[in-house]
Amino acid sequence: MKIKINKREIEASEGEKLIEVARRMGIEIPALCYVSGYNHHPSCMVCVVKDCKTGQIIPSCSTLVAEEMCIDSETDEIMEMRCQSLELLLSDHIAVCRPPCKPENCKLLQYSRAYRAKWSRYPRYSAIKQTSPQHIKGNLWFDVTKCIRCGLCVYNSKDGFTFKERGFCMQVVLLDESIINIDEMLWKICPTCALYV
Repeated sequence: MKIKINKREIEASEGEKLIEVARRMGIEIPALCYVSGYNHHPSCMVCVVKDCKTGQIIPSCSTLVAEEMCIDSETDEIMEMRCQSLELLLSDHIAVCRPPCKPENCKLLQYSRAYRAKWSRYPRYSAIKQTSPQHIKGNLWFDVTKCIRCGLCVYNSKDGFTFKERGFCMQVVLLDESIINIDEMLWKICPTCALYV
């Protein structure tokens, strides 16, 4: 099937996600809750694009391509929406970036800089309280204060990480009896260094 992204036509296959087709075209769309090849649910809304036919703003990480789809990923409107999504995440982000946090591994920091997201647009508040990092096992640590609740560690660990509470109070937790189920390599898909080695 043929679709258009930013007025460029490309061949796409049924079942492909928009974000993957765009990346194949060399169009970089940011995403915090999506890593190719891993389970996910759209939550960060940093990957939004516009369906030019309907005018809808949609998450490219979960939208499947459709015949004759026409998408825009680079308008001022889209850039502003991505910036707002980042600023909302920052307003709930109480962590301080200091060692062992590595800025080169933190997509939240990288995208916030690229989109010139401001910490101050929204009042800062988080239901997550400042705590010390939790040693998981081996070299793996979890710092809940850096977590943006993208869910990647939850959806990609069987009987491991889980969500506690709902809504604004939701947080990612790991019960002691579930530690044995955690793969130390999960840190590689964490977008904020909440999981680190």
